[in-house]
Amino acid sequence: MSATVPESDVLNPPALLEAFFERSRDGFFFMMLDQPVEWSDAVDKEAVLDYVFAHQRMTKVNPAMAQQFRAPPDQLIGRTPGDFFRHNLVAGRNGWRRMFDNGHSHSITEERRLDGSPMWVEGDYMCFYDPDGRITGHFGIQRDVTDRTLAAAELERSRAELRALAARIQTTREEERTRIAREIHDELGQTLTALKLDLAWVETKIPNTESGVYRLGDLSLTQRVDKMMEIVRRIATELRPSVLDQLGLEAAVEWLVKESAKRTGIPVALRADEFPPLPDAVASNAFRIIQEALTNVARHAKAKSADVRVRNHGAKMLIEIEDDGVGIVPESLGGGRLIG
Repeated sequence: MSATVPESDVLNPPALLEAFFERSRDGFFFMMLDQPVEWSDAVDKEAVLDYVFAHQRMTKVNPAMAQQFRAPPDQLIGRTPGDFFRHNLVAGRNGWRRMFDNGHSHSITEERRLDGSPMWVEGDYMCFYDPDGRITGHFGIQRDVTDRTLAAAELERSRAELRALAARIQTTREEERTRIAREIHDELGQTLTALKLDLAWVETKIPNTESGVYRLGDLSLTQRVDKMMEIVRRIATELRPSVLDQLGLEAAVEWLVKESAKRTGIPVALRADEFPPLPDAVASNAFRIIQEALTNVARHAKAKSADVRVRNHGAKMLIEIEDDGVGIVPESLGGGRLIG
């Protein structure tokens, strides 16, 4: 916004200030008290605020301020804090208390326009004092940030929904893993056990000849079935280790660390405080975090060793997984290509 200042006002500071006041795009205003008030620990501050909210009045506003309240300036003149914060006197009094305590304040507050519609304003406020140090009123600069505040609230709501969705997906996936692991362990495991028994009976009936009737390579059919049963157990365990449900997170993490070292050949040291009791969903997530981290160590880190540390941190549990591998370039953390 631009405006031409009359030549006669160029060397007239009061006129320049008045022009700035009137033409600013931010809302400017003065609110002055009918009588100065003392503000110190020696006074009843609640009683002072009672007086202020009834006797501090809007005395001057600029057009931008009137526009924020969707009213002509003369409809704002004379209004008190009690008028402006009728919808929430507690919040209004708290704001005035902070301003009087510090002599100034910066805040984002929910207010009401004169038509009753809500708006959010961000403002800076400064108290005026008389020679005796008593408060006589204050000056304010504020801007309407309703659109920004509502957009931020909507963004946070969307983030909360995404977090809830991610948690639900994780829970559903964990439930599905548990179901599949149980079916693999029970159904396929039982079938392979029955097959092994049948093959063992067949082996007692067929002579072991050089032709290798019931042998495949170096293994007998029974040994092949044993191998299959071992694979089935491993797959079922990776889907959902039964030790997590039966013995809890601590035992499951100990098992995971040993299995990871055994499978990858990378030594993994576990250093853990006593595990706090955790809800099933939290325990499952903690287990999956450690599992995924150790998987990444094996796949990408080129590490020779890794450490898993679990520490109690107040009411929280802190999990740290560290390796001596190649690390990760900070620039690769962004870009949206990866979500790990």
